[in-house]
Amino acid sequence: MARKPAPKAGQGGGKGAGRGKDGARRKETGRRKGGMRLCWLGLLAALLGLAAPLLTPLWLGFDIFSQFTIHFIIMAIACMAGLASRAGMKLAVPVFIGGILALSAWAMSGRPPPEESGPTSGAQMRIMSFNTWTRNRDIGAIAAEVRRHVPDIVGMMEFAPPKEKLPSMLKDMLPYHADCIDRPHCYIGVFSRWPMDRVSARSLWAGPPYMHVVVRTPSGPLNVFVIHTLRFPWMRSQQKQLQAMARLVRKVKGPVVIMGDFNSTPFSIMMREFEATSRLRRHTFLPSWPAWAGPFPQLAIDHVFTSPSLRVISGPYLGGSSGSDHFPVILTVEKSPAAAKK
Repeated sequence: MARKPAPKAGQGGGKGAGRGKDGARRKETGRRKGGMRLCWLGLLAALLGLAAPLLTPLWLGFDIFSQFTIHFIIMAIACMAGLASRAGMKLAVPVFIGGILALSAWAMSGRPPPEESGPTSGAQMRIMSFNTWTRNRDIGAIAAEVRRHVPDIVGMMEFAPPKEKLPSMLKDMLPYHADCIDRPHCYIGVFSRWPMDRVSARSLWAGPPYMHVVVRTPSGPLNVFVIHTLRFPWMRSQQKQLQAMARLVRKVKGPVVIMGDFNSTPFSIMMREFEATSRLRRHTFLPSWPAWAGPFPQLAIDHVFTSPSLRVISGPYLGGSSGSDHFPVILTVEKSPAAAKK
């Protein structure tokens, strides 16, 4: 009997080859459907994250979701892009990563211009809020960073005993200094270019640890508060701290600047309550934490508030971390024209 000719290359495979191609197509289709399902789940999670803060009146713990409002928005956009293109997670993941990197790039682009490296006029006041981190022992780097921005008033949080040499290192630029490290849980320091009167501090009370000084600026007395609140998961205590601080600030006469680590983003209900009750204006919005992740800060938790009689003429900007887990926040203020006439 004559033998059947062997199939030529590229022509054979018969039913087995067909089944292989069908199997590959089914796997690809399954992966695509799986990616789409993940996009739907991601979109649902993002929408729930955005909606959760609405339940804060029922339980304050829901406010933690508000801290990540921008991240949930980026996540929703990424998932919608994946669904719209039918590329699923193949597109959603890089869009989400790109959004997170863009958020950090936006924050880090807020650097002081060269003209902000010189001393201010007597009518202007450059404010610097800097959580220097308890674990950070590089006081030389901290002093250099302060000098680089030539501030008039500096509020430092986590000003622990190892940093006690900083006042002498900065004395030629900021000759006036006060701190409360002798009080329990009050690691705060204030440095000023101008004399300070009525220095006071509190730590064990309803509000957060704080220092209050009255700085005799060339344009008149300025009440400066430096605070450091609690953080998640002690949210109820944190809210009570901010409520107590707002009530205290409202009793103060004259222009007010309050700065510090609030451990809350502008989207937090606690921050909105503080701004409304204190009747101060928040001028900060740039992500300033965490600095230990490199130039990729994600959360705006370091803030500066002022009374309506002051206006911001420059900033806010971010400085260098100098070994801290926070980037310092810098801005320049002056009395508003209406207040200056009084």
